[in-house]
Amino acid sequence: MEDEEFMQQLRNLTCQTVDWSGFDPSKWRDEDIDWNISDDSKGENDDGYASDASILSVRHLDPSKVKPSTRPTQLRVEDVANQVEEYRDASDLENTRWPEVSAKQGEHDPITELFTPWRMVQEYPNLFVGKRNGQRARHLFTLEELHENRIWDLFYLYRPSNEGNKSPIIFVPTYQMQHLLNVINRKLDVEFTFPRGHQDLFAMPFGQSNTAKPRFLGRSTSAQEWSQLTKNVPARKPGDMSEKAPFLAKQELTRRLQSIFSPQEKGKKNKNNQYKRSNLHRTWGKNVKRVQRYLGLRRKVQSIPEGPFTPLDLTQPTGIEPEKSVVFVAIDLEAYELDQSMITEVGLAILDTAEIANVAPGEGRKNWFDLIKARHIRAKEFSWAQNHRHVQGRAEYFDFGESEFIEVAKIASVLKETIEVKYSAGGDGAKRPVVLVFHDQSADLKYIRMLGYDVASADNILEVVDTREMYQYLSRSNNATKLSNVCGYLDIPWKNMHNAGNDAVYTLQAMIGLAIEMRQKSLKRAAVKAQKAESGNEGYVTYSEFTEKKDDIDEGWVSSGEQTDGGEPTYVSESPAPKPAHETPGEDWEL
Repeated sequence: MEDEEFMQQLRNLTCQTVDWSGFDPSKWRDEDIDWNISDDSKGENDDGYASDASILSVRHLDPSKVKPSTRPTQLRVEDVANQVEEYRDASDLENTRWPEVSAKQGEHDPITELFTPWRMVQEYPNLFVGKRNGQRARHLFTLEELHENRIWDLFYLYRPSNEGNKSPIIFVPTYQMQHLLNVINRKLDVEFTFPRGHQDLFAMPFGQSNTAKPRFLGRSTSAQEWSQLTKNVPARKPGDMSEKAPFLAKQELTRRLQSIFSPQEKGKKNKNNQYKRSNLHRTWGKNVKRVQRYLGLRRKVQSIPEGPFTPLDLTQPTGIEPEKSVVFVAIDLEAYELDQSMITEVGLAILDTAEIANVAPGEGRKNWFDLIKARHIRAKEFSWAQNHRHVQGRAEYFDFGESEFIEVAKIASVLKETIEVKYSAGGDGAKRPVVLVFHDQSADLKYIRMLGYDVASADNILEVVDTREMYQYLSRSNNATKLSNVCGYLDIPWKNMHNAGNDAVYTLQAMIGLAIEMRQKSLKRAAVKAQKAESGNEGYVTYSEFTEKKDDIDEGWVSSGEQTDGGEPTYVSESPAPKPAHETPGEDWEL
């Protein structure tokens, strides 16, 4: 084999462009080299979070290493890969002395703004690095190695709830985590970064809308000092419970803290996902029951309910006072498909429950639907932007009134006025409790923030309802469903969807329809159960019913029927993985 042919095969093998100057192929070209590297020898592919920047780490093949002291009978890449790890010099990056934190223990540091959870520091190679690089880097992330030539400023934050895990979460400044990765990148010749899709886990801001902020714990220079500090965290102080923060702000903080514990090593993912899914389904069921109470479809449970459990007569008022005198505000937004930062439409639909207290829902829920007030706002600057590639825009077809053209900078004020307005009912001039309604809330909440309105700052928002989740609970499905499909199921006539004003109205109509539909089903099941009790067969279930109900319980589709009412709205529980539900197969299931 000629020198050039040998070098070409070597370049093909490494799949990299490397400066091989100084390397003498004549010493190797006659060797019996195994050029075919099997999949088994490669191991698992790295996931891209911690990339192998060159052949030095991809194949562990370095010109400086390919100098045989003895001539092997056969050379394979695996033989080179098994050599002792050599590290690049990173002494100029280590021993960094960070400025002293101005805060004392238990105080807030006014300078540090972004934090990285300690779990992300120590578990980085297990959670975000592929098998090959994980093996190389894992020992550098032990508590002892993390303190080798390095100091850490530790902060702590308690969860905003008394329930569940009461231990504080430890954080370090984000810039110190970035410095650690810089050092390891130099040592191992890799490109460890904050992983794509998880950057927010490594750069967490705190303190928005009066929520709690991490407090300074102390400076750690050794594993022993780290252990001593974290075992003696000061007790909670005023503000650590986010007492003055609005409901949505506390909910957002809780979700952010939960996300720290979401990434799991592969062996733990399946079981953890099952727990989360089951708990999520139970949360959806509780949300539905509260919506029914707000609409006057269900009473709050004061004692064990007694029959008769007769279906609702939609031609008559329910006879139940809507709880909390809630105002439902459904919101839908449309963005330009070629530039998602351009919000082109905002739709608002409002239902004041004070107006439905003595009104029958009507056949097809028409009487309540007629009380919905709607607005369609078009961004004046972007009125030219029409969607047509992914969805067909219908900006010019608002079917519930006249469209309004408003400057983008003023739309946030419109949202604030709609949500935080002092509605007339009640007579005391105070803000009315508001429940926001979306179909797939994540996208719309993001667009609202882009418009400059912080929904989490509104102190009169009780909670957020999502009709996508309500329908998934009704159908017992983990798959998201389009709004048009939900309307079709409920026999709600619709047209010109993807007009934000129309979609907001249909979302609110869907919420009403789903709440009534599930209430009727619950009453029917309760009546059947009561009939069984009267006949003495209450405890009898067929094997097929037993199997179905057990699966429903395991998946969280059970909410104990008439025995519960959904409780009070709470931000997402940060408690450990839930234990199996206590419902027995003989109990009424769902709503």
